[in-house]
Amino acid sequence: MNPLFKNTTKYTTKTYQKFINFHNKKFDLSSTLYTIVMFILIIYCFIYSISQKTFLLALVFFIAFILYSILKIYVPTQKYKKTKNKYQDKPSYYTYIFYKMYFTISDKPIYYFKLHRIFETTDCFYLYIDDDTAFSVSKSGFKLGTAEEFSKFIQKKCFFKYRKQK
Repeated sequence: MNPLFKNTTKYTTKTYQKFINFHNKKFDLSSTLYTIVMFILIIYCFIYSISQKTFLLALVFFIAFILYSILKIYVPTQKYKKTKNKYQDKPSYYTYIFYKMYFTISDKPIYYFKLHRIFETTDCFYLYIDDDTAFSVSKSGFKLGTAEEFSKFIQKKCFFKYRKQK
């Protein structure tokens, strides 16, 4: 089968940071609102427990506050640092080969219908395979075909999943 598009994208710390910023801007608002509501609710329950002189329950809410803080703030920060250190000073090149029904990366086929979402930005395409994982395809890395042709192609393949960002 003949490839329709071929793209080589260089992954660097800057590329990864762009993805993190894009992802957080696009999907983090609901998570942030949920976290704020949960913090307010836990603090309210803690204060109410103290006012009712149920100190054991207040202790439970205090522990819940600490655990929730660790879960929502500390763990993602550590995950980000670990991933950043993994990619820091190690630029990697990934070659994507796009065919009619699927594309490959490192000889692993991924079918278009399995893509979760596709976002086009000014300098790249993000091909999400789930809520948190995406492939970054640079618009300047096309060796076969152009970014404009690929944009039309991927839009036809994944019409309801495709979004163009300004």
